[in-house]
Amino acid sequence: MFTEEAWKSQEYALSQLDADIWQLRLPLPYALDHVNVYLIEGDDGWTFVDTGLNISAARALWKTTLETLEIEPGKVKQIVLTHLHPDHFGLAGWLQDRLSTPETQVPVYISLYESQRFVRFWGNINKEAWYEGLHRFFRLSGIEEERAHSITNKSRSTGTKTRPHPTFSAIESQGTLQMGNRTWEIIHAPGHADGQMIFYDKADRLFLSGDQILMKITPNIGFWNDSERGVLQRYLDSLKELKNYEVRVGYPGHKWLVGDWQQRIEEMFVHHDERLDTTLNVVKQKTDITALEVSQAVFRLNELNPQQSSFAIAETLAHLDLLEGTKTIQREEVNGVWRYTVI
Repeated sequence: MFTEEAWKSQEYALSQLDADIWQLRLPLPYALDHVNVYLIEGDDGWTFVDTGLNISAARALWKTTLETLEIEPGKVKQIVLTHLHPDHFGLAGWLQDRLSTPETQVPVYISLYESQRFVRFWGNINKEAWYEGLHRFFRLSGIEEERAHSITNKSRSTGTKTRPHPTFSAIESQGTLQMGNRTWEIIHAPGHADGQMIFYDKADRLFLSGDQILMKITPNIGFWNDSERGVLQRYLDSLKELKNYEVRVGYPGHKWLVGDWQQRIEEMFVHHDERLDTTLNVVKQKTDITALEVSQAVFRLNELNPQQSSFAIAETLAHLDLLEGTKTIQREEVNGVWRYTVI
């Protein structure tokens, strides 16, 4: 087992987890300073699951890895992306260009939902309108104008680290997918990203769990400007389904491997129950409180950078949204700001 101790003892490195599966730990320029991607070897070629962010350090590690495993153009069958967050798909276009041949382009698979989201979020059509919507969303949350601009501009900067964008192929988030010599069940796992796909090898009781189930940290479940209501409830419903699987080990998108699958899921239920209680208690203390004020009470926002602040506020909004959905609190827009009150 690739343990927590082994994980902590290494920097960014390639580790063989099974006879046919390697984990590549790539750096990120954020507080969460790494992402795990996976390489699966098969008789008909390699499958890569997620790719990392397009930064020079990650590209250098990919080059070393490709040389080490003797992976050349023509030897990669497919690149499969769990979801379209920059740290998971940023190098997909670079790898597609590098590993395709003049005769055959390496396909990059994403879920149908994520392909539609890509057009809205990362595509060039109406991109400025999307950022204007993001800025207005932060203003509705109670963030002052200057900070809202700062957070929005940070999103623009992150977007540059996903180019060149690959040519995507959309697949349904159900059925099975052959990756390597294994047959994987495709599971739709919403919440962190509503189009996220994760993969289960029943024969080996092995999960490629993306960002749905992580050790030590909980995945960010955020309500954003283009989110559908009920995002946290969708995540909790997904966890209930995933708890029914018999799992030997989970290979996550961050941190170390998931050993006790059911216990970790139960810990995440407890976390969100406690966060909901905390959020409700904060709303009870002040009439017409803003999402920013709730987030300041739950998180130490003054210690966070703009990117971290945006995730904290989005996660606060997801918990407020669930409480509103259960008719525990109500939301009203007053002078361009959402305000919450206990019913």
